[in-house]
Amino acid sequence: MYSQIPFNAITRMTGDGLCLAEIITDPDGNPVDYRFLRINDLFAEFTGLKNATGRTALEMVPELERSWIDYYARVGLGRETLRFENHSPVMKRWFEVQASPAEKHGQLYIMFRDITARKAADEAREHALEQSQQLFQELGHRVKNSLAVISSITKMEARSAGPEAKEALDRVRARISAVAQLYAAMHTDQTIDSIQMDDYLTSIIHALRNSVEDHGRLTITTEVEPILLNSHQAVNVGLVVNELVTNCVKHAFAPDQNGEITVALSAAEGIARLDVRDNGNGGASQEGSGLGHRLITAFIGDLGGTRDSQTRPDGGSTVSVTFPIKRD
Repeated sequence: MYSQIPFNAITRMTGDGLCLAEIITDPDGNPVDYRFLRINDLFAEFTGLKNATGRTALEMVPELERSWIDYYARVGLGRETLRFENHSPVMKRWFEVQASPAEKHGQLYIMFRDITARKAADEAREHALEQSQQLFQELGHRVKNSLAVISSITKMEARSAGPEAKEALDRVRARISAVAQLYAAMHTDQTIDSIQMDDYLTSIIHALRNSVEDHGRLTITTEVEPILLNSHQAVNVGLVVNELVTNCVKHAFAPDQNGEITVALSAAEGIARLDVRDNGNGGASQEGSGLGHRLITAFIGDLGGTRDSQTRPDGGSTVSVTFPIKRD
């Protein structure tokens, strides 16, 4: 096909380099070099090789990488059609290549373009992204440490506060912990885009378990699927869980009553469902008017979700939150 019309006409629209080459073999038939038989005008511009017609690749670039000969031998001798990207450190260039067999055995057409600038841009972008991620990880680490200091100060203040103030400070500390756990999860996953919710909620529940040790023999369990949420939705879910579990501890059980609280998260067809269940007296299903209720309403609204509260026949309560999963 290429032999019937001028090389330059073939690539005038595409802007590609083009050459007809012939594989050179040793006496045993092994490929050792290749010769340029015809070239178009862009050949020299893309390769930096001038007056290449009739000369071999190794003649013009003595230290040319062996991979080029091997690729082209597969086409000229093996009659394969190949498309690939390859780097030549000697020529200091990246090439995108499409090679196909010519009519005569041992010959092949090589259509190519210099993609060195594109590769450099890709590398620069990856480097910038890596630096951004490192910066974010460092920032997240510092924020997490700052939140830990604030949490410690709040805990110290709660020890000397009256009962009502102590309860308020404990709830503030739990909210701080929920946000801190998000930064810990992002540091563990090394991503700022999405959070693995089973790991994240497990860490929040672990902190809540430690905070309810003085509230009788309560157990908190999780049934969380390995769902990925973006960090904005994840922190809202974490804060909702913190408020709902705290409500269960405060309202669902009598002092020193044994009980169980279960936190479940599942997803189907782009909709996530959060359930917080208890086997207490149903008190946790009653919607109040205090700060906790207003925060829950705000967090659920930010999720674009809805809330449903029920008292089950067995006396326990279930609070369900459903919301659409957002991928960005």
